[in-house]
Amino acid sequence: MANRATQSLTAGMKILGGANLPTYTLEYLSQSSKHAQGSYETIVIPYIELGRSSKCGVQFGDDTPTVSRRHCAIERKGAEISVLNLSTSNPTLVNGRPITDKYFLNNGDEIQLSAEGPKLRFNTTKTGTAKIGFTNKMNLVMQQAIKPYKTAAVTILCLFLIAIAGGSWALVNLNKQTEVLTVLTNQQADSMAALNAKNQALSSLMKESDEKLKAEQDRLMRANRGLVTEISELRKKNAEVMEANKSGAELIEPLKGYVLALFLNKMTVEYQGESESYDLGSQCMCTGFLTNDGNFVTARHCIDAPLTDDEMANFIENSGGRVTLHYTAMSYDRSIRFDFTNKQMTADFTKDEKYQHTLQGISGSVRVPDYFSGADWAYLPVNIEGGLPFDKGLSKNLKSGDRLIVLGYSYGMSYRKDGNLEPYYSTANVALSGLHNQTIQTSEAGFDGGNSGGPVFVVRDGKIQCVGIVTGKWRKPEITVTQSGGKTQTMVDANIQIVTPLGNF
Repeated sequence: MANRATQSLTAGMKILGGANLPTYTLEYLSQSSKHAQGSYETIVIPYIELGRSSKCGVQFGDDTPTVSRRHCAIERKGAEISVLNLSTSNPTLVNGRPITDKYFLNNGDEIQLSAEGPKLRFNTTKTGTAKIGFTNKMNLVMQQAIKPYKTAAVTILCLFLIAIAGGSWALVNLNKQTEVLTVLTNQQADSMAALNAKNQALSSLMKESDEKLKAEQDRLMRANRGLVTEISELRKKNAEVMEANKSGAELIEPLKGYVLALFLNKMTVEYQGESESYDLGSQCMCTGFLTNDGNFVTARHCIDAPLTDDEMANFIENSGGRVTLHYTAMSYDRSIRFDFTNKQMTADFTKDEKYQHTLQGISGSVRVPDYFSGADWAYLPVNIEGGLPFDKGLSKNLKSGDRLIVLGYSYGMSYRKDGNLEPYYSTANVALSGLHNQTIQTSEAGFDGGNSGGPVFVVRDGKIQCVGIVTGKWRKPEITVTQSGGKTQTMVDANIQIVTPLGNF
């Protein structure tokens, strides 16, 4: 522990001396008395503890009782950064799973201090301490490295300032004495020579102090110029983001009428010569849109998942029967409205798998779909003018950090008590350049359930283009073998938001 404290203090002194050390940030995902939700803190030292103790570099208050006094620590060794569990009574969790002693962190990992405690997001950054302003740098070092020794550090600083002040006074006084001595008589020459020698020594000391002071002033001025430049760049970037968002919102406004809400009305089942229909309540469950080449487009799982998720419907459809789902698509201003069925849509089912299954003593098959390998698309030619502009080539060549705009009907009608059908506006970022598993992977996505099938846009050179279809949060299928030899599937959520590029079909 003493060695780690020494390392932290040494790192703090190096940072204040202008060294460039690596940093990372902790984003506070939970509201607490010490940290506002959404705020973040840059960590500059190699070892920092988190907990309710006043000696912790990241401290939580008594409103988080399940956080231990010394709950956990984050330690950087070379290029590796790990979280260490220090508490014996409350667990430390990473991405929802408790750790034992140590866990090596990756960018974006979520840390939680106990099962009911506050959450933080660990983010790596390429910005080192050299680019941090001097005042901010001083505050970070005081908080994270010198905090346990703050009283001693302040005392030493005060003594140092008193010593400098006393020395300066002595030098000024001696200068006055020198001026007086220059008018003394020749009989006082020997005494004056001695005093002059002492004065010269003190003058040399003053000159050396002046040079050091000037060097420190120059360093502070350079740091200040760096801070001004950094602030200017941040303001410029913020203005660019605001302008991009503004232009995106303005460009997308006239296109909202081509984004349609999908209502599931009924299901018709035909099996062994019998037919029966079921009223499904006309619930708004998904989103679709019209493209300017005359097609109605949505996600395949919007017209397929209600069938495959229902064991009976899945079994009948894949064991000699037929299940038809009836939909209505409607624009928010109700100027566009038409009915269709899942059987009318063109889609790609080649990546799905079929398994033998026994239901109520009858042998047959069920189909397990694959929506997250780039095949989550379905379309229907319609005789409707207008539609969204799109670019299939661009959809496969987006870059990490590209800003995406999304329209859709998140949560269906749950929050639309006044009957307003205008699609929700949200945003996301491209997480990885290009395609991965034939999909666009995103981060900081604002869309949610019901937005599936909605259009995804990007602004290029002042023009807006549709590039993808919202597929949603990736769900990993897990297959289970039943006692009768059949197979069933369960879906496990993963925190990855997926968009299917229009270039896939």
